[in-house]
Amino acid sequence: MPFTRRPLLLLAALALTACAGGPAPPKPWAETAARELNLSLARFELQGRHVTVTRRAGAAGPLPVVVYLPGLGQGSEAGQRWAAAWAQAGYAVLAVQPLEDDAAAWRSALARSGEFRELGQLHYGEAMRAARLAALRRLLAALQAGPQAAGVALDWQRAAVAGYETGAQTVLDLGSDDSAWLPQAVIAISPPPMDAAAATPPALLVTSDTDGDALGLVTRPTERHRALATLRPGASWLLSPPGLSHAALSGTLAPEGWHAQDQHHGREAMGGQQRGGMGGGQGAHGPAGGAPRGPRSGSATEAAQADLHEALRLSTAFLDAQLRGAEPPASTLLTPR
Repeated sequence: MPFTRRPLLLLAALALTACAGGPAPPKPWAETAARELNLSLARFELQGRHVTVTRRAGAAGPLPVVVYLPGLGQGSEAGQRWAAAWAQAGYAVLAVQPLEDDAAAWRSALARSGEFRELGQLHYGEAMRAARLAALRRLLAALQAGPQAAGVALDWQRAAVAGYETGAQTVLDLGSDDSAWLPQAVIAISPPPMDAAAATPPALLVTSDTDGDALGLVTRPTERHRALATLRPGASWLLSPPGLSHAALSGTLAPEGWHAQDQHHGREAMGGQQRGGMGGGQGAHGPAGGAPRGPRSGSATEAAQADLHEALRLSTAFLDAQLRGAEPPASTLLTPR
């Protein structure tokens, strides 16, 4: 055998050995959702925006609704960990990014030039804030005009709106017009420092002591608590699980699938009731949190291994209390207003 071929054969043999003994390739999220979590996923277009529907497979409608608004650079497929936990509890979760400019944030000229603070000021600024709220109200009206979404009947008398980052800002703005339709509850995940609208429904703010901001708009994580002081006493709570990065709080899976460490944490969190969460993880084109080329606080590994179990459990209990009349959740992680 020629000497020059031996290294190639050796490398090939090592590669085959590594493949044989290495971890199994990640499964696509749709496969994991259907086969392991008993979830049904569907997608449709409404007013030029993609809407992703996550619900428990075989669940009979009409189902109570959670509308989920992703953050910067994210589309309707983001926030799968939140969506899966709420769907397993019997909710139909409709995820939609109201503005295309928000979905394309990390492909913008500002992002390409590294002007992330200016990008943040633009997207959280008054003009886009108003445009996003108006777009959401149009989408909500269109969704409620039909008796079903993706083949499932929805109960809009039992509905909540949740959001992350810019989505959190928007859910806390919903009560600015008390003549418009309002949900029974809102969940604001990693909100910016802001005052909530006067007529905001019962609210749950979700953040942590390590919920940073690579855009440079938030200097201390506690600044994200600001909205709590402007919410109605007795009808608002702060949920602050320690040690969760901004990326981890997005609840967004890596695009290519559900990794081995995610499966471990997901099964551990779900226990017998299958209410836990899947991991975050490193996306194929950017950091965890579903934002290609955009900055995120916390590494991809940290996001993938983050334990969101209590946040998922308590947010679900909050929804049950507000939409189903269950007992309010109690935890040392919850601070009432």
